[in-house]
Amino acid sequence: MRLSSAPILPWTGGAFSLQVALADGSAAGGEPFLVLSDDQEFARVLIGAIKGDSDTVVDLCAIKLVRNAYRTATFHREGSGWTNPAIENLWSVESERLRELEPAGGFVPRLIRSGPSNQSPTLLPPLFFCRFGQQFFQPPCPKCGTPLTTCRDDALLAQALLPTFGASLERFLDCASCRAAGSEPSFYAFEVSPELAGKPVLAAADLERDLGEALAGGGEEGDRIRAAFPCADCVRAGEQFRDAIASGSRPGPFWTDRWVPLTFFGGPFLVTGLDLFDLDEFSDLLGGCAPEAVSSGKSPGAALVVSGRVKHLPPLSDSRGAGRWFFESHGDGLDALEVFSVKLSAFRQVVHSVLEYSRALGRPHLDLHPRHLLFDIGRVGEGLPAFWNFQLRLHGISTAARLERLASAADVVIPPSNPAVPYAPPEVLEFHLNPPRPAQLILADVEPEARRSGKAFRLHGRLFDPYGIFPSPGPHDWILLTLDNSAVGVSEMAIACRRDPRKPDESQELTFISEPVEMADDVSQRLKRAIGARLPGARYKVYPVFGTPSDLYSLGAVLLRLLLGNDRQDARGIAQAVDRVAKRLESTTEGALGNLDSPGGARALLDQDAETTLAFKKANVFHQELDRRKERPNGIPDLLWNRALLLALRMRTRVQGFSFCSTPGDYDEAHPLAKVEAVLQEVGLIEKEVRSLLFHRQPIHLEIQQVLSEIAEEDTPPDRPGAR
Repeated sequence: MRLSSAPILPWTGGAFSLQVALADGSAAGGEPFLVLSDDQEFARVLIGAIKGDSDTVVDLCAIKLVRNAYRTATFHREGSGWTNPAIENLWSVESERLRELEPAGGFVPRLIRSGPSNQSPTLLPPLFFCRFGQQFFQPPCPKCGTPLTTCRDDALLAQALLPTFGASLERFLDCASCRAAGSEPSFYAFEVSPELAGKPVLAAADLERDLGEALAGGGEEGDRIRAAFPCADCVRAGEQFRDAIASGSRPGPFWTDRWVPLTFFGGPFLVTGLDLFDLDEFSDLLGGCAPEAVSSGKSPGAALVVSGRVKHLPPLSDSRGAGRWFFESHGDGLDALEVFSVKLSAFRQVVHSVLEYSRALGRPHLDLHPRHLLFDIGRVGEGLPAFWNFQLRLHGISTAARLERLASAADVVIPPSNPAVPYAPPEVLEFHLNPPRPAQLILADVEPEARRSGKAFRLHGRLFDPYGIFPSPGPHDWILLTLDNSAVGVSEMAIACRRDPRKPDESQELTFISEPVEMADDVSQRLKRAIGARLPGARYKVYPVFGTPSDLYSLGAVLLRLLLGNDRQDARGIAQAVDRVAKRLESTTEGALGNLDSPGGARALLDQDAETTLAFKKANVFHQELDRRKERPNGIPDLLWNRALLLALRMRTRVQGFSFCSTPGDYDEAHPLAKVEAVLQEVGLIEKEVRSLLFHRQPIHLEIQQVLSEIAEEDTPPDRPGAR
């Protein structure tokens, strides 16, 4: 496999190096790197390779790097808590989670380590790429030639009246040698924000100019810079520019568009195995979309990425012409049944991955969508078609739900800050849209907590919100109450509490009981004297209990995308059709909901109008309109198709008597994953019946059965539950 790339690091274990894949024509301007993902606020992911030499690719990989410019519109929210160290820490969190999840199976990204397994992610230095020399280098100081580094000296930055590294999102390059020698420090930023105007900071373009002029400079200083510069092509260009100027020519600056920052500031990075396709792309491929057409409708950058991945796909047929499918040449509709079977298998792997993830970490994922469900097409299995051997890996490990300690009293699950529509459930979408709300506090009791050492008290009382308590908390949801009232001597006192289950729900009032709160005697006495009075300065935020129902909602959307998504119907269109059906379900009698497939049952709601019928027809399993024409044979039995659709709808909706979960808190706390296990069992049963129809009803299928049985007998690692 030939792949144009340039090395950034030597690799452990011999003469190998980690290399960044280069786009075709990388010397001609534009993005020189093959970008795998650029949709995260704090990171971007590039295609890379572990190489032994220029022609030997040991493994393709994904390289996750810190963005050169954070998307500050997202992170500069008041009280967001995001700083440079907090963002960099996400790489350590993700690395630790991957190691923690590794023993649970092969559903997580393959972590490719550059050193011992107990090491934190390695820090990359600032790295620039020379388009002409096709080489990465650490930018040297234009004054002395010493490599520039990210300034993490908060005292120095504060002295220069600049935002500190540890308490802000601003980052700066500077030269430690010049600083140690007592020279006036020069600070460089990737972008100079309006807040930095008038301060001693230069932009990336200024650094490129300074480096270019230094390379073209004369005397000992110019010689020193050229001797320290890592790229020989840049040195030659600087000398040629200097000579041209000396001869009276007026050449354009040679440094213009020569250097591209890979990591302007350096920082942590993570390398994982490359999983070729996200769920959208994989589903389209299974539905009949040509590999070279997967990029259709994408932006130019995304199309470049997809074409780069397709270029390095394993062959779709072997020397004996095994092909992609068993039944692709049959005209009796079995090809539709085969596609249906493999899509169900893909979904089963997704459910299994979510189940194992939640078992390992004890919390839901909450960030399930196609870009976090990636598939790797395998290359093993003698005679096995290409699309029958794949592995799903669950991504989004660092952006998934996290645990946060609430007022030092309770652990709550915090959903991702930028959930994906239409896959995210309503409760996840609403969480970050609801800031703390003002309320009046009426205390009823300040009760000493006898079971705690020290001065701890439980507060009993009511919160009054004239606009209504929102969202209305359930009995297991947590409420963070913050009190800031100088009259009782408290400032930003954080109190974790829950609704009092003995009191009826009211729209404007919430009766609560707090967890033990430590406070001084004088504070507790003032609070006791304030019992019955309305205390201003209180704010509250409801922290719902996120669990199985939230992931089931996303899983339902994923299954519907696999079954119904094609070149004319995307995930948003499917969601609109589901919402129409959900409204009908809500007005359907409970008896009809319980008898799903009977005449007049829930299944009949999918045929009530032409638009809904079109959205849910079984021909949608194919990607191209040509394959969905009415006269084309389709071997999927209506009963099995209906069961798969109803399974998806029962996950995706919240209808009492029909759905798996009627509310976000509808699960058994003693066995929180029981409903995910039920989904896994049901999809497995449907898949088994489809396979039986494919391979056990005709004698001509004996040869196929033999191939499958031989593969099943191979030594399959236990962490490959989806391998065939």
